[in-house]
Amino acid sequence: MRKFIPILGLVLTILWMLLIFYFSSKTSNEVDAEKIGLLRFVVNIFHGDKFNTYSELKKQQILNDYSFYLSKTAHFIEYGILCFFCYLMLIHLKKYRINYIISLVICIFYAISDEYHQTFSSGRTPRVEDVIIDSIGALTMLVIIELIMTIVFIVKVGKKHD
Repeated sequence: MRKFIPILGLVLTILWMLLIFYFSSKTSNEVDAEKIGLLRFVVNIFHGDKFNTYSELKKQQILNDYSFYLSKTAHFIEYGILCFFCYLMLIHLKKYRINYIISLVICIFYAISDEYHQTFSSGRTPRVEDVIIDSIGALTMLVIIELIMTIVFIVKVGKKHD
């Protein structure tokens, strides 16, 4: 079973990277079209029927704000997931927490390459802020993993793990 986890991690990492690559290949119009349904869902949660009573200017401002936060949240989550898969792939490299460092480095370099890749898609531009958000998402996942590992170890053995 221990040998299966890194292989599974490798497969999931590659598949997730391909999915990110696919999303980066979309034009800005395609991305906006896909976002509309999710935006309406989010707006309905926070504003309900009141949204229809707002002026067109206020509606547009709300949609723009939610679109921004939705986009940045997606970056954060997708790179958190990528980092988890990288961690699984490197789970056997425990000395000096090298698996954490390599997982984070992989995610940061992939985020940079992802932003560069977007330059080839119509209407898309690379953003340093997206690389930062991606990196924070990956780092957050590593903190969550470490917290879970520490809690499991404390419960199992009764002290903090190395």
